[in-house]
Amino acid sequence: MKVVIDTNVVISAALGSKTCSMVIVKALEQGVIEPGIFPQELRRFISKLKEKEKYRNADLEGLSNFLEYYIEMVEIVDDFQLVSFSTDLPDNHFISLTAARDALLITGDKLCLQSALGGNVNCKTPSQYLSDYL
Repeated sequence: MKVVIDTNVVISAALGSKTCSMVIVKALEQGVIEPGIFPQELRRFISKLKEKEKYRNADLEGLSNFLEYYIEMVEIVDDFQLVSFSTDLPDNHFISLTAARDALLITGDKLCLQSALGGNVNCKTPSQYLSDYL
């Protein structure tokens, strides 16, 4: 089964979360697919960090490299019908792709999780996903 990983999980891994890092390693073994908006979401995150005072002088190159590497490791998919599951538009891309490909969505976003489960879409938190392997 393919896995869709929400942006928040990837960013948490990039920022040092061991749980989210382990999720990425395990999911890459299964095969990860991401919606077409995913690269833009990650790059927008880096841009926002650069605008914040406390990160302006920080070396964001390592973080940016991690995110770019992740984008290269996954399959970006655009051929699915966008369905309105959530009030948060980007969530709909992740949930719709998951539903269209009969995949598993991994998210730490409560609204995304509730919206996916409410739409009968296979979804787990990072901890729930890892518990399947421990």
